[in-house]
Amino acid sequence: MFRISFSICVITLSVILCLDSAKADEAKDALIVQTILKIDSFDYSKSSDKVKTAVSRYLQKNVGTDEYYTLVEKFLIEGELKNLQRLCSQKDSNSRAANLLYKIGGEDAIASILKNIKEDRNYFINSLGNVNTPGAVSALSGLLVGDDYNEMRPVVRAMSKSPAGQEKLLELCELKKIPSQLEQDIAVVLSGSVDPDVRSRAAKIVPLPAALGGGKLPAIKDLVSLRGNVKKGELVYLRACFTCHKVGEKGIDFGPALTEIGDKLAREAMYVSIISPSQAISFGYEGFTVKTKAGATLIGYIVSDADNELTMKVPGGAAVSTKKSEIESRVPLDVSLMPSGLVATMTKDELVDLIEYLMSLKK
Repeated sequence: MFRISFSICVITLSVILCLDSAKADEAKDALIVQTILKIDSFDYSKSSDKVKTAVSRYLQKNVGTDEYYTLVEKFLIEGELKNLQRLCSQKDSNSRAANLLYKIGGEDAIASILKNIKEDRNYFINSLGNVNTPGAVSALSGLLVGDDYNEMRPVVRAMSKSPAGQEKLLELCELKKIPSQLEQDIAVVLSGSVDPDVRSRAAKIVPLPAALGGGKLPAIKDLVSLRGNVKKGELVYLRACFTCHKVGEKGIDFGPALTEIGDKLAREAMYVSIISPSQAISFGYEGFTVKTKAGATLIGYIVSDADNELTMKVPGGAAVSTKKSEIESRVPLDVSLMPSGLVATMTKDELVDLIEYLMSLKK
């Protein structure tokens, strides 16, 4: 059966390539792409110039689409490094493009881009933070030198987006190899880690100052009686909650959507969910730590558990699929993916304002 299907694909491809190139159009290019994607053993690097030209045209017309990423990922097309760099250099962090860029170009490509990129540099750094590999993390940590701390702060935020990056930040702090002017930034981002072990270690190595919320809050029964400012609360959401929760079209789709949360939770329950999130984990959002045989660590919740493949949604909203044969361990987290340390990044007034904003989100 496989031989028949393979033969049909080869015959189809041969017929397509025999057509007059002057008549090549989008439909023809799409048909060529669909055909080669069906051939598991197709070697793109050894394909004819006609196939490569058709694929190139197709890619240029579909940059950034799911079809684009599928094609580039399957055949690891080196000619797309420039497009991938552009995709990584846009305002919204692009995990898929960054991981493909690293997979195809490796550390040399990343080093070259970081050395030469000027425009949209921080956007590129932000996307690179999604690459959970020692090489990418090393490239970022190499930027934490000098005395331009404003330039280094985006690097810290980017590194905090991956488990490998968080570990590196902890290591640098523990070894006193990080400028002291950045310790507060690191304390804030690591207090919001989804990994409870990282949060615990960070609290000891780089504790939050009391002025930032490291001090004690009033009891919840006292907080419930307070009222805040909705507009100020929205700003707190954009700073502290945007990266995991959507409100309408704003935010990143990782944790539960907050669009109508004001209709679902009472004020007291809202405080509990933020101050002590492990008491109220939403169904379907139970966290897991997955370690692969290659040494990678994934933390997130499971969206698909098929016979041969596990798909997790990880911080940043990306869905990451791993073959079960490549998984070394899968361990459920005892605590919520939402960090209890999040509240430590706010003052009492900011927390009250945030609750006021969330209570206003109704149908």
